[in-house]
Amino acid sequence: MNQLREKLFAAAERLRRTSKEIIDVPGMQNQAQAMLDRAERLTANRFTVALFGAFSAGKSSFANALMGDLVLPVSPNPTTAAINKIMPPTDTEPHGTVRVVLKSRDAVEQDVLRSLAVFGHSAADLEGALDELNKIDVTQIPPTAKPHYTFLKAVTKGLGEMAEHLGGQLLVDMKAFKGFVAKEEKACFAEYIELFYSCPLTDQGIVLVDTPGADSINARHTGVAFEYMKNADAVLFVTYYNHAFSQADREFLLQMGRVKDTFEMDKMFFIVNAADLAASEEELQGVITHVEKNLLTCGIRLPRIYPVSSQTALLARMHEAGKLNASAEKVYRQRTQSAEGEELMPAGEAFALSGMAHFEEDFLRFTIDELTQIAVNAALGEIRRAHQTLAEFMRMAQSGESERQARRDAANEAQAAALAAVDALSVTSLERDLDKEREELLHYVKQRLFFRFNELYGFAFNPAVLKEDGRNMKQALQGCLTDLLRSISYDLAQELRATTLRLEKFLNKQGLTLVQNWQRDVQGYAAGLSLTPYQPRQVETLTFAEELPVSAQALQPALSLFKNTKDFFEQDGRVKMREELEKRLQEPVTAYVAQGSEQLQDQFSAVFAEVVQVERSRVKEQVNSYFTGLLAALEMKVDLDELAGKMNRVASELE
Repeated sequence: MNQLREKLFAAAERLRRTSKEIIDVPGMQNQAQAMLDRAERLTANRFTVALFGAFSAGKSSFANALMGDLVLPVSPNPTTAAINKIMPPTDTEPHGTVRVVLKSRDAVEQDVLRSLAVFGHSAADLEGALDELNKIDVTQIPPTAKPHYTFLKAVTKGLGEMAEHLGGQLLVDMKAFKGFVAKEEKACFAEYIELFYSCPLTDQGIVLVDTPGADSINARHTGVAFEYMKNADAVLFVTYYNHAFSQADREFLLQMGRVKDTFEMDKMFFIVNAADLAASEEELQGVITHVEKNLLTCGIRLPRIYPVSSQTALLARMHEAGKLNASAEKVYRQRTQSAEGEELMPAGEAFALSGMAHFEEDFLRFTIDELTQIAVNAALGEIRRAHQTLAEFMRMAQSGESERQARRDAANEAQAAALAAVDALSVTSLERDLDKEREELLHYVKQRLFFRFNELYGFAFNPAVLKEDGRNMKQALQGCLTDLLRSISYDLAQELRATTLRLEKFLNKQGLTLVQNWQRDVQGYAAGLSLTPYQPRQVETLTFAEELPVSAQALQPALSLFKNTKDFFEQDGRVKMREELEKRLQEPVTAYVAQGSEQLQDQFSAVFAEVVQVERSRVKEQVNSYFTGLLAALEMKVDLDELAGKMNRVASELE
C-alpha cells in the first residue's frame, strides 16, 4: 500500500547520491543544490485529494470507506459545514490530533451580514445583525433563502460559547472533533479542521480534503472550492444514486467543465454512491448513462464514473479490522445477503461487491503510476542533465594541449556572447500574445452568460416562490430578482476564475517557449549546456466582485410588468419580464466583465514581467556555472580518473 511513498523516496535518494557526486565538481554546485532541494520536496511530498459533492450525496460515508473506519460524522446543513482535512500524522501532530482553525470575528460578521441581506435587512455589526433575525417573517422565507436563515440561527445559538475563541485555533480530541463537524452551532464558526489520522490513505502521504457541499452559501467556499479544484492532485465528485443534480451541483460541474482542459491530465473521478439501490444491472446502467449525459451538458466529456456502495465498503473494511458490532453486523448481512447464523461473507468479497475495489484500483494506478511517475521523471531529468555536463567536461579535459588552449581562448568570448544573447532576446511578441489571449478569452464571456440567461431566470422566478398564497408578492418578486442578480454575478465570477486558469496555462506555455528560445540562442556558444526545464508558475486567483454594478431601482420597470401568477406562468408575462430584464442587464454585465478584464491585465502583465526577469537571471546563472566548469576542465583542474568514476556512478542512477 506504500508504493507511492517508496517510489518518491527512492527517487529522492537517487538525487541525494548524485548531488554528493557532483558537489565538488567546478561549476556544478548550483545543480547539486537544486537536486537536494528537489529531493527534499519529494520526501515531504503530499498528494492532495479533494472530495466534492452536494449535501446528502454521501460524501462523509465515502470518505469513511476510503479511510476504513467511522471517522467523519454526517455533516450538518452545508451552510454551516467547515472544510475537513484528513492529514498524515507527524512527529508534532500524532494520530488522533485535531486542530480547529476558527474564523475571525470579522469573517463571521461578514458572513452574517451577507446572509441577512438576502432577507432585505441590514445592520451595523454582528450583534445588530443577529437582533434583526427576530424581525424576519418565517412564513415569507422562500426555499432559496432557508439555508441563510438556518445559518443565522446557528450563529445565534453558538456565539456565546465560541466568541472568545474566534480568530484562534483549538487543539481537541476526536470526540470534540465530531462535535465541530456534526453540530451546526459549532461548525458555522470553523474555517477549517485538520485531523491527523493514520489510515491506508494517509500512510501513502495522501491528504483528503472533505469540502462543504456544492450548495454551500458561504461566499468564501466558492473561492476555496476553485483553489482545490485547481491545485488538488485528484478531484472526486460524489453524487447519490437516482438523485437529480441540483442547481448547485450543475453550477459546480459547469466550472469543472470550464477548467478541465487546462489540466495536464484528467484528474477527475465521478462517484455514484448507493449503487446497491439499483434493482438490476440494467437500472444501474441507466443511472450511469443519465449521469454521463448530465456531465456532458456541463462540458465534461468521457468522465470516469464509478458506481459504489460506500456503506458496504466501509462495513467490509470494519469487518476486516474486527470492528463490526452487533448492529453493524446485521446491516453487513443485509448488504451481503448473508442469512443469520451463516458465516459472514469475507471482507475482500464484500469490498469487491461494493464497487470500491474497482475505484481504488484505478485511483491508485493514477496516483502511483501517473502522478508519481511525473515526479520521478523530473528527478531523472535532473540526473540526466548532470551526466551530460560531466560527459562534456570529460571530453574537454581529454582533448590535447593545443586544442585545450584554443578552447580556453574561445571560452571567455563564448561566455560573453552567450550572456549577451540571453539579454538580447526580445519578449515583446510573447507579451503581446498574452494580452491577445486575455482579450479573446473574455470576448465570449458575456455571450455565454446571456445564452444561460433563460435558465438562470427560470431558476430565480419559479412557481415555488411566486405563489399567491397570502405571501407579500412584491417582496417575493424582489427576492427573485436578488437571486437572479446573485446567480449572474456568481456565473461571471466563475467565468473569470476559469479565465485566470486558462491564462495561467498560456503564461506557462510562454515561459516554456522563453526557455526554449534561450536554449537555442546559447547553444552556439555553449554546445554542452542543457538548461533546466521551465518550472510552471501558479498564479493567485483574484477576488472578483460579488455584485453586478446595477441598482435595484434601475430594474424596477421590469418587475412592474408582473400582473399576477396566471399571466406570468400561463400567458406571456414571464417572457415579457425576461426580455426587459435581459435588455436592462446588458450594460451592467459588460461593465462587470470590463472590470474583470482590467484586473486580469494588471495581474498577468506583472506576473509575465516577473517570469522574464527570474528566468533570464536563472539562465545567466547556468551559463556562468557551465563556463566555470568548462574552464576548470580545460585547465586540467580536475582529476580525470575521479571525473570518470563520478560519470559512471551518476550513469548508474539512471538505470
